[in-house]
Amino acid sequence: MRIVFIVENFYPKIGGVETLFYNLALQLSEQGHSIVVLTSGLKQDNIKEEKINPNFFIHRLDSSNRYWFTFFGIFSMFNKAKGADLIHTTSYNAGIPASLIGLLLRKHVVITFHEYWGKMWFDLAYFGKIKQWLHYTFEKILVKMPFTRFVAVSDYTKEALQSADIPESKVVRIYNGLQYEEFRTSGVIAKEKRIVFFGRLGISKGVDLFLKSIKHVNHGDFRFECILSETQSSYEEILKTIIKEDGISDRVTFIPTLPFQELKSYLQSSHAVIIPSYSEGFCFAAAECVALGVPIISSGRGALKEVVTGKYIEFDEFSEIGCAHAIQKAIQDDWSEKPIQHFRLKDTVAKYRDLYNEILENS
Repeated sequence: MRIVFIVENFYPKIGGVETLFYNLALQLSEQGHSIVVLTSGLKQDNIKEEKINPNFFIHRLDSSNRYWFTFFGIFSMFNKAKGADLIHTTSYNAGIPASLIGLLLRKHVVITFHEYWGKMWFDLAYFGKIKQWLHYTFEKILVKMPFTRFVAVSDYTKEALQSADIPESKVVRIYNGLQYEEFRTSGVIAKEKRIVFFGRLGISKGVDLFLKSIKHVNHGDFRFECILSETQSSYEEILKTIIKEDGISDRVTFIPTLPFQELKSYLQSSHAVIIPSYSEGFCFAAAECVALGVPIISSGRGALKEVVTGKYIEFDEFSEIGCAHAIQKAIQDDWSEKPIQHFRLKDTVAKYRDLYNEILENS
């Protein structure tokens, strides 16, 4: 097959979406399928084209801004997508140009929805009313576009898409997948008295709630750390203000991105990882912690109930007090436990390949 992926961000940027599409493209190309990725440019260099292997090419457009990518990228994408058997895109910014190109070229377009927020946009703290309405409206438009299939990355996301009046026949659930070989470790790692947040620093991740909860915790000599893979300067300033006003600067540390091997060791030596998100469509961070055997303090929102297994504690309410109670229980080792569930990359790739084949065979 000849598959064109249209995604606003891609490798070497690292996040849940980027991880899925890089691994999917690589695995499919190694199976002999022709893969072209159309994505935004990188700010730090001027590389326009990359060849990962004989079947896997990346074309970067001039714009490094995801919103410019949405509205002006379509002109650059059109010619490169002509030879595709099928186009695969993702929510949010890449979805509309991919859909329009599919209409113009009469190609099937599959969209993977990593989360569907609906009215939850209006629950986000530190997100202005205008931004809330713009994102809510954009999402409403996106789900009305004529995609051939909507892929939900969890049962929670599937139910959310169906609540947006997408026919059940057009929605398929395919969990994101991990290469569990990358998370194998040997030996026993000594635990440090620290509770860690790691990942992208976005307003939906609930880091503000985590920090506000610390003043309510009898933490003894426990420390609280945030390992940040990406910063949003305005939100980071809000977090620093919370730390200062609550007088917890001696308990909280911000740590820049760590290399993967170092991050794994750091997480494994931590007492627990906290995932205080407003919602999650899947949550790679949770799946990775389960793979590493790291206990999780979870908000329990969205798909976290599906993905968080092993040792865990869930907020009894989504508030700073609820978060504080969960942290206190973790410090006291008062864990709940579920049978561990794995989400294997080979299964993810196989299900996407089967979906592509089904669409092309029935067209």
